[in-house]
Amino acid sequence: MEFVCIDPKATVRGLNVLATVDAFQLVPDVARRMLARHHLSTTDLKADAQVPVQRWLDALREIASTVGVAKLRAVGAKVVESALFPPSFPDVISVLVALDDIYHLNHQGEVGHYRSSVMAGGRVRIVCETPYPAEFERGLIEGITRNANLARGRRYDVSFQEGEKGGKRTCTLLVSPL
Repeated sequence: MEFVCIDPKATVRGLNVLATVDAFQLVPDVARRMLARHHLSTTDLKADAQVPVQRWLDALREIASTVGVAKLRAVGAKVVESALFPPSFPDVISVLVALDDIYHLNHQGEVGHYRSSVMAGGRVRIVCETPYPAEFERGLIEGITRNANLARGRRYDVSFQEGEKGGKRTCTLLVSPL
């Protein structure tokens, strides 16, 4: 269910949360103030820090309601730049297939799952069952497909289908090589 983590003790890497500030390129102080209202100080958001997922979700909800969902998408795309990606994943498809494992490297506790499957033509279907909002998830997947180190000159189409409100599935994305 969007914006609600079922595990009150679940945590996320601080650097992932700091991507929120990076997404507010022209006005980073706006993001810093929003995070601070949810007890997320940017001075504490370091690589080895773990912060409560629900606090970040609350900040993301505020961003959605005051700035708009397009900014959630931008935050999701920026997370790709700071998330922990093991070097054993050489390309976009391998990252998408291993997305659930990567997700759990960046989180602790019960935070849901990504269900990825490879389909005909090299397409990858990702079912997002996380507490993160659908537009954030969309931005995350788009960020992976645009990451220069992973894409290596290849381009991808990302189609998006939002899940039912209040349901377990946040959204489903289909990534197709062009």
